[in-house]
Amino acid sequence: MKSDTSPEFERFKNFVRGIINVPGAEVKREIEAEKEAKERKKKRAKTSPVSRVSNDRER
Repeated sequence: MKSDTSPEFERFKNFVRGIINVPGAEVKREIEAEKEAKERKKKRAKTSPVSRVSNDRER
């Protein structure tokens, strides 16, 4: 390893190594959690435009 590399570049290299060293199972778990959150969000009942209009009239 060269000793004339800048401290900023050394920090960058250490950061990249940290990203690369994350276990694949951990990454997969995070992706699955995001997918489940998106599915829950999609399943929420949305109010229809007709319902919104009728609610506005009541106010």
